[in-house]
Amino acid sequence: MSYLVLARKWRPQRFEDLIGQEPITRLLRNSIDQGKIAHAYLFSGPRGVGKTSSARILAKALNCKDGPTSSPCGTCSFCTSVADGSSMDVMEIDGASNNSVNDIRDLRERVKYVPAGGKYKVYIIDETHMLSDAAFNALLKTLEEPPPHVVFVLATTAPRKVPSTVISRCQHLPFRRIPNAQIKARLKQISDDERIAISAPALEMITRAADGSLRDSLTILDQISSFSSDISEADVKDLLGITDFGLISGLSAALIEGKREEILKITEELMEKGTDIRSFTRELIQFFRDMLVALIVKNPVEILDLGSEEIETINGLLSKTSEDHLALILSELLRAETDIRNSSSPRLAFEMSLIKTSFLHDIKPLKEIMENIEEHIQSWQGKAFADAGALAEDTGSIKLHVTEEILPPSVEEVPVEEIETPPPVESTPLESENTSPDLKNLSSALWDNAVRKMDSPLASKLSKAGYALDGDRLVLTLSEYYSFAADSIRKNKAIIENIFSEELGSRVRLAIEIAEKKTHHKKALKEEVMDDPAIKEVLELFDGRIVDVMPIAEEKE
Repeated sequence: MSYLVLARKWRPQRFEDLIGQEPITRLLRNSIDQGKIAHAYLFSGPRGVGKTSSARILAKALNCKDGPTSSPCGTCSFCTSVADGSSMDVMEIDGASNNSVNDIRDLRERVKYVPAGGKYKVYIIDETHMLSDAAFNALLKTLEEPPPHVVFVLATTAPRKVPSTVISRCQHLPFRRIPNAQIKARLKQISDDERIAISAPALEMITRAADGSLRDSLTILDQISSFSSDISEADVKDLLGITDFGLISGLSAALIEGKREEILKITEELMEKGTDIRSFTRELIQFFRDMLVALIVKNPVEILDLGSEEIETINGLLSKTSEDHLALILSELLRAETDIRNSSSPRLAFEMSLIKTSFLHDIKPLKEIMENIEEHIQSWQGKAFADAGALAEDTGSIKLHVTEEILPPSVEEVPVEEIETPPPVESTPLESENTSPDLKNLSSALWDNAVRKMDSPLASKLSKAGYALDGDRLVLTLSEYYSFAADSIRKNKAIIENIFSEELGSRVRLAIEIAEKKTHHKKALKEEVMDDPAIKEVLELFDGRIVDVMPIAEEKE
């Protein structure tokens, strides 16, 4: 007898042998037990997950000598004829090669005849999406109202290409990728039964390469068993061209830390080993996706199909990066994958993309950048507004308009670094050279005590003003942004003068001043903002530009 490959030898023969498709097997078994057998089924899903095998098992269950039964015996003549493909009542049709309207017309003629020996005639149309539009239209009527002894099973890997008129006439059962853990367990069982010596890491690698397809994993295992009598992880890497996990993690660490020399060294090593750059790029993208998932999810083991050693390596890298950093790297790699795939020089495109991505290490996190922007705004506001209504010493950079009483010519300028951002929580007293010795010094404590004696609305407006004591005059200075409070303060002038006179122990007169903006202030501010390193990083990161600049006054708590 000729050699039978593992994928055919270990093909599921019962519903119990199907793995990873428990909801579908349960539905099919219950429908058979309850006598609710549909006239047409549509099995969709990735390759190698059990669609055609399920169709054959369904045919067995319907025509077994004990059937219809959800547990076919597998030993009767009909079960064995289905298994070896010789049954006259089970017709497997390749939709790719029998896709014309004439083929479907021939099928319509054949469905009229009763089964040769079983209870049902089962038509399995594989790769259904390959049928032509005319063929689909010719099938519609038969698919909707077939003879009572006919069951159609359509199998496809591309359900979106199947017309909705066909899907609506079938029971659609979507098959899913088989979890890696179940594939690995199945491979371990088969390798033990076949006496194939293979290490656990090698099984893990085969499972990952199969990408959720049990048939693909069995094909790889069959191929590897001919390559070596004692299969190791290195054998699988050499035969399948799979990149060493250490190289992927090493390159990832170099990308995260911005080590461009290390990136070039690892790339050279990949080229010496004959690694396909396009395939490696996809593996690198998958690795960074796994890292991002591990950083976001509390229990990544439930989502990621990775071994304990790989999880430990990923956790070691996560301490060197952040969510936004990983998201930016992953975004760059996804763009680079297209360039590398279409490039005439994949290595050059690969190296340039990685070097460009490595510069993300030097970019500050977005949260830190936003904090720097806020600090910059506050710093600028501190430089732009007078806190105590005093004139600037250098060529009148801030002009004051006296609305109640005119100040004496000699007024001390307030140092720039002492100016508070409006609106200040604590107004800072500024003393004049001409302060009368008969009056108390207007300290912050005295100011706060006096303000607390006033009504809340008035106290709130006074908190936005700078203050200074010039002789027997209490000078309040409002920035241009809070000039609206001047009228309310004037209306309560008598109350303010009485309270401060009581606190200072001598009569004082109230004067209100408003500070104007600098000339060409917005243009100068825009130039200053453009020179700020943090702003430059934001503009470069988001490919942005500054449209307008305006100061933001925020009340500190």
